[in-house]
Amino acid sequence: MIAITNILVAAQLLLQTDQFQRLQMSTPVSQCQRLRQHLQGYGLLCASLALATPVMAMPVGFKDSWMTMGSFGRSWSEASGMYTFTAKDAVSVDAISARKLGAERNQRLDMLSVHYNRRLARWNLPQAQANIYLLLGAGAARGDALRGPATDSTQAVALPGIQLDYETRRVYAAVQWHGYYAKTFRGTRSAASAGFSFYATEYDEWQPWAIIEVSKMGRDFRDDTETTPYLRLIHKTLFIETGVPFKDGKADGLKVNFRYTF
Repeated sequence: MIAITNILVAAQLLLQTDQFQRLQMSTPVSQCQRLRQHLQGYGLLCASLALATPVMAMPVGFKDSWMTMGSFGRSWSEASGMYTFTAKDAVSVDAISARKLGAERNQRLDMLSVHYNRRLARWNLPQAQANIYLLLGAGAARGDALRGPATDSTQAVALPGIQLDYETRRVYAAVQWHGYYAKTFRGTRSAASAGFSFYATEYDEWQPWAIIEVSKMGRDFRDDTETTPYLRLIHKTLFIETGVPFKDGKADGLKVNFRYTF
């Protein structure tokens, strides 16, 4: 939140400097107006892009920011708390509960892990931004989805992942892959999402988005594909969305995601 404010304040201060005022006096009005709009838009763009991404697409926040995130559905739920300690690095504690696993869809797997997330690359484009993130996690897994004679035991689990995203103030797209590897369990989860905002807003206004996400569970998670249309609302550092996941053409309950940065 502090970083967002600093961006907006810096753009405003630049507009008020003597250098800008002198430039304004010696520059054609049309060019000066475009420059002013560009500077104001840049500050708002930086703030908007940082807040427009969904829960699955926010591995790193602003430096010194804390973030709480949650995703709750009938077959998959997760909650996490994250601290970003540099502009590119963050750590988080995550709890995941996967249900309706196995051939009879009656098994469960619970995981508690710690993640280190690194932003590998960022491209600041005209009115847009693109990122690549690396996600590395380790923790413990427990549940009857673990194979073998001691399925009630706890096993160490590794959770590698990678994410790519692209966003403007009106358009968003992302792809993500995550692995879940324990001694007697191997699972993968990949997802692709895309959407658009209904209209551009200021930072302190509510902004609605329409998003569609397609996710696929692989290996021991079952070969299962889920399509979820979402209605998303963003206001400052609060993000909330709700949707109905569909599997094999049938609705599978309700899914709610949220994120709050402070």
